[in-house]
Amino acid sequence: MYGLVRTAERGWDDVGTLISLGATVVPVLALLAVDSRSGEPLLPLRVFAHRERVGGFLGLILLAAVLTAFLFYEVQYLNVVLGFGPLERGLAILPFGLGILLTVQVFTKYLSGIPLKIRGVLGLVVVLAAVLWLTRLDAGSSYAADVLPPIVVLGVGVGLAIVPVNMTILSTTRPEDAGVTAGILQAALTVGGTIGLAVLLIPFTSGNGRPGDTISSLFWWATGIAAAAVLIASGFWFTSGSVEPATDQEK
Repeated sequence: MYGLVRTAERGWDDVGTLISLGATVVPVLALLAVDSRSGEPLLPLRVFAHRERVGGFLGLILLAAVLTAFLFYEVQYLNVVLGFGPLERGLAILPFGLGILLTVQVFTKYLSGIPLKIRGVLGLVVVLAAVLWLTRLDAGSSYAADVLPPIVVLGVGVGLAIVPVNMTILSTTRPEDAGVTAGILQAALTVGGTIGLAVLLIPFTSGNGRPGDTISSLFWWATGIAAAAVLIASGFWFTSGSVEPATDQEK
């Protein structure tokens, strides 16, 4: 995270940035080395031996990156560009949460006949469309016409995607790995969100650094991340090649 944030300040060719990013490899290799000798590894690699589960993890990380960055940087835009106060900003973001709630609580039962993975990818596609819509924001945008509609659509997309992605991960997990898988799932949300904040700080502070001028660039980057989520989830979920036998739940 430090290396990515430093990139926004100093650029990719900064020595400190390169050292920070390169140093990331050290603890990862240390963890793998220690786990390989442990009878009860902290991060058992068998959890990542199923294509559909890996696709779910990666999709969740990318989705969290988009959503966390959206919630943080959109609020900055509402504050600096549209001049909303604290209460106004909270109320302005509320329709996003209502979109999630309405979709999960109401729409899901009408979509129960659609397979989980198809619903998950459909939700990610809706998220992609909403983030692409947000690329139209600039210093002259208004809340009612330019912010409200896409954030409602974004909430609907998240509501469609989040349950299928979680269920795909957990339903393909063996009972003895359920605890660690759930832990990795929650960590994926946190890590993905943190990475999203750090990475999208780069376009947000580019150019003159004014949110009204950089918000569109930020959402173009977010669109790329959302597109990657769609492609990765689709690739892992709808192609064969799982190296782990099916669990009883899958059968």
